[in-house]
Amino acid sequence: MVDINTAITYVFKDERWIVKTLIGAGLLLIRFLIIPIFFINGYLVQIVRNVMGGEAEPLPEWDNWGDMFKDGLNLIIAELVDTLPIWLLMCCGSIFFLPAAVTEGDISEIMAAVGGVSFILMMCLVLFFAIVYALIGPALTIQYARKDSLSACFQFSDVIAIARENIGDILVALLVIVGIGLVLGLIGVVPIVGWIISLAGGIYVTFVSGHLFGQIGQNVDGTKEKTLDQPAV
Repeated sequence: MVDINTAITYVFKDERWIVKTLIGAGLLLIRFLIIPIFFINGYLVQIVRNVMGGEAEPLPEWDNWGDMFKDGLNLIIAELVDTLPIWLLMCCGSIFFLPAAVTEGDISEIMAAVGGVSFILMMCLVLFFAIVYALIGPALTIQYARKDSLSACFQFSDVIAIARENIGDILVALLVIVGIGLVLGLIGVVPIVGWIISLAGGIYVTFVSGHLFGQIGQNVDGTKEKTLDQPAV
């Protein structure tokens, strides 16, 4: 079982946690430029690797920008490919409305009804795939952090195996992440102070996610058990 308490508190044990949080929050603030998103995702991967490697202070410095960009770019490419069915279904669902838009009279009403039902069915499939991806996403991140290879993310049998064998921990991790997000959303309605806390909290979610995924990665590679089995000196 993942250690939720450690994942939530480890950030504040780092002597430079304020600086690291401010840098991350600054990147979040300008994420509309797209490029900062690559660095944030790359930073997430580095946290996962540090936790898997048993680093005493797993929160990395914001200094290895080249590797962060590469890792973030590769992870986003893998996520886009894996979520392709969702985008295709959404496009197909919207197409069903086109016949109703170009026809008139009773035929238009019939086409609109058919299109509406088809769209609802498509959205149900989209929701299904979205839930599946929510469970696969952490496994995908762990797989990339382990292998440091984009091609490894497309070894779907390995990714699915990670998700299946650690489904309980992944669900717990997702609940923690969603819970923190909901709290930050409530705080964010407060003008000025709430906005600042919510912005800093946004990167904090990345910090917590990285630690939780790293713990799951330890289970995958057996590093947690190896650490526990080491004789005391």
